[in-house]
Amino acid sequence: MQVNIRKAELQDLAALKIIEDACFPEAEAATLESLSERLHLFPESFLVAEAEGVLVGFVNGAVIDEPIIRDAHYHDAALHNPDGAYQSVFGLDVVPAFRRKGIAEKLLTALIEAARQAGRKGLTLCCKEEKIPYYEKFGLVNSGRSSSTHGNAVWYDMILHFEEEKRGEQMDLKIILASQSPRRSELLSLCIKEFAVQAADINEKAIEERILAEAGQGTFLDTATELVETLAREKAAVIHRENSEAMVIGSDTVVVLDEKILGKPVDEADAYAMLRALAGKTHSVLTGVSILWGEKEETFASETKVSFFEWDDRMAKEVKSYVSSGKPMDKAGSYGIQEEAALWVSGIEGDYNTIVGFPIALVDKAIHRLLAEAEAEK
Repeated sequence: MQVNIRKAELQDLAALKIIEDACFPEAEAATLESLSERLHLFPESFLVAEAEGVLVGFVNGAVIDEPIIRDAHYHDAALHNPDGAYQSVFGLDVVPAFRRKGIAEKLLTALIEAARQAGRKGLTLCCKEEKIPYYEKFGLVNSGRSSSTHGNAVWYDMILHFEEEKRGEQMDLKIILASQSPRRSELLSLCIKEFAVQAADINEKAIEERILAEAGQGTFLDTATELVETLAREKAAVIHRENSEAMVIGSDTVVVLDEKILGKPVDEADAYAMLRALAGKTHSVLTGVSILWGEKEETFASETKVSFFEWDDRMAKEVKSYVSSGKPMDKAGSYGIQEEAALWVSGIEGDYNTIVGFPIALVDKAIHRLLAEAEAEK
């Protein structure tokens, strides 16, 4: 199927309204008047997709001065600033019968390229939580829950910064992930396209024993937080000593249950015991991250609370099979939430990727802060 991407025209208006109504509920769909106003005000960023001469999708958005879309932008297209810094996306629509054919990808890619060619600083949009992984594939980064209440829905701000991409290229920066975890590599690739992977060899058990022995008057969670931050920094430091010009990212994850740290299991019996202990309770997953670059450093930890269903015969069989597969053996707490363990989770409070082992949105922000500091010091 041949798909043609072109700028929208006024004669497309009726078809555009039909597509909009097929893609969004009434409270979220743009009115015919709004679509018409957008066509008049920013035709250069109103693109349509044609398949066999029929309109099957479109993407549109005003150019705005900030990297966040406000509700006012949706309701007043006159806020469009032709000389603004960020290309927004008000809507990415594809007729249901033509979905999963790459049409949305073609539309969004075309708009991103047009924004780059126009010299914008980036592209921004709001999406619902289930759409976050889709937009991350284009390099957009989840910046958290949006203040928008458009259509009385919950939205998340997604931003792609062209400026930061350019900075990284200009600086010819070498980035090393001090972890062989395929999950961390996959997440880091959402914001960094080229990086090296190098495992850091440290004595984690000795560090844990020292941190626990030196624990002060704070809570056990405070101690666990210090532990993951220290482990992450030690991993980064080992690699950084041999690569002083590179930006090195270290990370470590632990599970905390009943004031006890659950690291990686020592054997299958240990893995089974950990998972049995987690059933019917809420535990904390802590992931520490440390980024070392020259004399600069960003070290922090992220916590997410995870609740498991009560133990029953079915869970017992599933846990036994999961442990036998060997999958738990390289994971803190003996489980990966992206694996069969997802079946036992009754609730999550916090960042999902912290549980996976790498809070990528926070990592992305930290990298950009370091790049911005370096740029300002020039």
